[in-house]
Formats: sequence, structure tokens, C-alpha cells
Amino acid sequence: MKRTIYVVDDQPEVLETTVMILRALMPDAEVTGFTQPRGALAAVQTSPPDLILTDQLMPDMRGGELLEEVRRIAPSTLRVVMSGYVSLDKLTTTTSAHQYMAKPFDGMKLKAMLARIFAAQERFADAGLRRVVTEMRTLPSLPQVHQTLLAELEDNRNAAAAIGQMVAQDAGLSAKVLQLANSPLLGRASYLITSPAEAVLCLGTNMIAAVILGQTLFKHFDAKTHPALDLPRLWNHCWETAALAQAFCREQGLPRAVREEAFLAGLLHETGRLILIDNFPDKFQEVCDAAVRANVPLGPRLREAFQASPAQAGGYLLDLWGMPENVAAAVSLLDAPEDEGATQFSLAAALYIGDHVATLKYPPDPCPPMEWKAAYVRSLGCAEDLKFWLRDESNME
Repeated sequence: MKRTIYVVDDQPEVLETTVMILRALMPDAEVTGFTQPRGALAAVQTSPPDLILTDQLMPDMRGGELLEEVRRIAPSTLRVVMSGYVSLDKLTTTTSAHQYMAKPFDGMKLKAMLARIFAAQERFADAGLRRVVTEMRTLPSLPQVHQTLLAELEDNRNAAAAIGQMVAQDAGLSAKVLQLANSPLLGRASYLITSPAEAVLCLGTNMIAAVILGQTLFKHFDAKTHPALDLPRLWNHCWETAALAQAFCREQGLPRAVREEAFLAGLLHETGRLILIDNFPDKFQEVCDAAVRANVPLGPRLREAFQASPAQAGGYLLDLWGMPENVAAAVSLLDAPEDEGATQFSLAAALYIGDHVATLKYPPDPCPPMEWKAAYVRSLGCAEDLKFWLRDESNME
């Protein structure tokens, strides 16, 4: 399938190089460059591209402003913003962009990123779902947070101490990291870990990145007031889901990499709900109120209203953000994990079961939960384990 890509950068030499790299990396794509944002907007109005890649710092119009106009004119266009390296203490929110690309960028990483988001778009054939997600205006800069953090951890020999200090400065984050490091659910050390720096060493890069990533997502919505959003309850639900999903993976003997992805999926599995509330507050509230009055689960009502459930919207968005493919897939499958076709316990199964068990303790909304898919759980051969996982909640602490 031939793709059309617009590149916008006010520096002619940078623009020429970027266009040349893209044409070499994606010979089947039609790549057009613009030095003027308003010229790019005129082209979008005439012929919307599949994707637009823009610099952030331009004199006439910032990249974020340009992408907001593109979102309004052509909501189905995928939007990527480029900017220089941003340190961990200066992370910002990028609105209207699906992806963040640090400058200077690596050509192969750029190619992989574009291939990933195009593939995500193709996998979600439902036009209604794609439109709901791509037309969203407010998007926390999760890719920026994740990439910056992982780069810091990878490149800095003293990263553990530096990240430990950063964690220690945030009381809420520090408490969560220490709770995780000492959690019996995760089979951690038998001695008490009291230092954030020690917790960073104990948990490892991916776990710390997941915690900070989840915390960043929820902090973005701290100032939001909405009747359908009880942020502390939702955060506790996600945290419990993450811990349980990873614990279930460990008990089933899945590799450490899968366990870490299960934890990340648990923290981010309500992303779709947060984004829908933020971008469509009145519609979300109307659906929520109707579900409460009817005393029925909220998910099916949201799917009917938005042509996508929060899990589907969240999974698609995580794919566009470039989160690990297994994580995005597991979140997308949360409503129907049997569609994975797995015959044994998997990351998607861990997330599904973790979400339902966590709902008993921290319901994410005031509506009744969906019924268990008992046949699906039995098909995985872990029905007896499920009885153990559903034991007295006091044992989950």
C-alpha cells in the first residue's frame, strides 16, 4: 500500500535531509517536504496525507499548533512531532501528536517507528475506532517519557542512583516503588528495602520505566475534574492489576520479559478510559449515567457509543505510541482475550484475569463488572489456579 507522508521543517537543509532519508527508507512512499507550516496546512486541506512529521520549534507556528490544525482538518492523519532531547526534569505534554521523535534521529529507528504505526492502523480495520483515536486532541507525551527515561538508564552509568534520587523527590512515586520492591506478590527480596535507589537496582530498568510511565499518565489528569473519573480509585485499580498480572505470569513460569510487560500492560490498561473522558467528557458522562441507572456493565455501553471500547481505544493508542507490541495487543484483547487463540497461559490472559481480580478490590467505575469468561479460563488449564487467585483479598496485600 502506497503511503503519503508530509514533512515540515523551517530549516531547508534539515528538511531536505529528512525527506531524502525517508525516501531511501520507504521507497514506496510519496514524501513531500514543506518549509512553511501554512503551506503544509493548505496541502492537507487539499489532499490529506497518511502521516505528517513536523519539527516542534518553528518561528511562524509551533509543531503542536500545526498538528492541532491537522487533527481538526484531517483527523485520520497520523501525527508525529520532532524535537531536540528533553531531560527527565523537563518533560512536557505534547498535544495532538501520536508519536514523539527525538532529534537528531536514527534513520532505522524512524523507519521502525513509521512501520509500527502504519501496521497498527492496518490492524484496526474498523474506521470508527481509528477515527475516535486519531481525532483525539489531548495526548500525554508517553513516548517522550518512555524514550527519555530508557535512554537515561541505558547511557548513564550512574543511572540507578540518579533515578533513585528522582523517585525519592516524589513522595507518592517513592512509596509505590518501595511497595513494589517489597511486594510478596512479585517474589521480591526477603529483607526490607527502604531506599529508592536500592529499589531501582532491585526492580530493574523496565520495571522502573513502567512505574514512572504510569505515574506520568495519571499525573497528566490530576487537574481534571469529571464525575466519571475517580482518579485515585482508577490508579489503585491499575496498580493492583499490574502487580497481579505480573504475579500470575511468575506463578505460571513465564519469562521475566513477559512478566515485566504484564506489569506495564496492567498500569496502562485503562489508558483508553482516561483519553475518552478527557476528549469526550459529556458523551462519556451520558453513557456512564445510563449504565448506572440500568445497573449494567459500562464497557458494552461505551463500545456502542464510541464504536470502540476503552480497551480497544487504549490498545490502538498504545500501538500508535510505540509501546511494546505484546502490551498493546494484550490491552486490545481485554474485552475478548479468547480472540488471541492461545492454548496456554499468556500475557493477555494474565492481564484479563488480573483486571477482573483487581476489580473485586478496586472497581474502576460504579457499574457492575463484566461476567467472568469461565470457559476461556478453563481452556488455559488454570481453573484451579484461579480459585487460589480469588482467595481472601487480605492475602493480596
